[in-house]
Amino acid sequence: MVSHAYIHIPFCSHKCDFCDFAAFAGVDHLTEEYEQVVLKEMDDRLSELAHKRGSLSESRLKSVFFGGGTPGLVEPKVLGSMLLRLQSYIKPDQDCEITIETTPHAITGDKLKEWLDLGINRISVGVESFLDEELQAMGRDHYRQEAFAGLDLACQSGVDVVGLDLMYGLPTQTLESFARSLATATEFAARYDNLKHISAYGLHLADNSPLFSRFPKGADAYPADNAYVEMFDLLVETLEKAGFQHYEVSNFARPGQESRHNLAYWMNAEYLAFGVSAHRYLDGVRTSNWRSLKRYMRDWLGDETVDVIDEKTRSREAIMLGLRLRRGIELASFAHEHGFDLFERFSSEIEKFRQAGLMESAEGRLFLTRKGVPVSNSVISAFF
Repeated sequence: MVSHAYIHIPFCSHKCDFCDFAAFAGVDHLTEEYEQVVLKEMDDRLSELAHKRGSLSESRLKSVFFGGGTPGLVEPKVLGSMLLRLQSYIKPDQDCEITIETTPHAITGDKLKEWLDLGINRISVGVESFLDEELQAMGRDHYRQEAFAGLDLACQSGVDVVGLDLMYGLPTQTLESFARSLATATEFAARYDNLKHISAYGLHLADNSPLFSRFPKGADAYPADNAYVEMFDLLVETLEKAGFQHYEVSNFARPGQESRHNLAYWMNAEYLAFGVSAHRYLDGVRTSNWRSLKRYMRDWLGDETVDVIDEKTRSREAIMLGLRLRRGIELASFAHEHGFDLFERFSSEIEKFRQAGLMESAEGRLFLTRKGVPVSNSVISAFF
């Protein structure tokens, strides 16, 4: 049964300098047309899936995620029409998690009321930094006071879960300035019981991003490698002290408040996806829609990429995704699912990382240590 769905809303008030997603500013006039195309895509894909599987009546939606772009910018009725169309094919669980991403300055009291009326119960606010100089350096179009105002509104709305996103490794950022942003985040969490999720991502600098042209890789404006690791250590220590559990490389939550939708990705579950550049995983095949907005709106069933996941790839993905989770890989379940023992096949790699203090095994699980998390990409690549 398929239980998770992603819907991409590409509209933004401003294209951030670091952004490499399918997000577009200055095309708000296409919103209504885009809405109708997404509804057509839902009809076409879900009708085909129902035919292929005989029925979707046994499936139940456990999560729906509006990502972008800035879904918080569009009129709530646009999101509502997409939710209704999706739910006409697959009924939602009673406790279905419905998440919307937004920038803080897109939040208004009226929108919050409409979001809640639609059943949205998680709001993910892209703060990135609470310091104006860092926001300016990375090309964001909001200020710290707008972040305060947006978070206050979201937390006071009564929504079940508010999450905020931070970034580290930013140009002009220091360990001390990152500590100030973390302190502000934990102050909000102490003030509001429903601020239950914090994500913190190390900056990934895409070669074609405007930020790369202003602050090239290796520029002195970026924190040194040792400072980057110190930022990660400070992040974990600060948020765990504030009562958040580190459940995935970049994600922290109050106990029991992990993002169900994101966990579906990391546990390699099937998921639907609609909209420009959206990626889905169904029946052992990963596909993505056209990244070009114009092309997607002409050809909403066209594929930019198609990857058939054979057993070798599936086991590799299970290693990669499992090691991103702080609880790691359940060894017995992995062996049952993929037909081999990780310790037998990768004994030298595992022992090397254990000796280096980057990996541990306990209680039937293999997992990265805190020391191993900042270099997780290098550790995981050794298994490939």
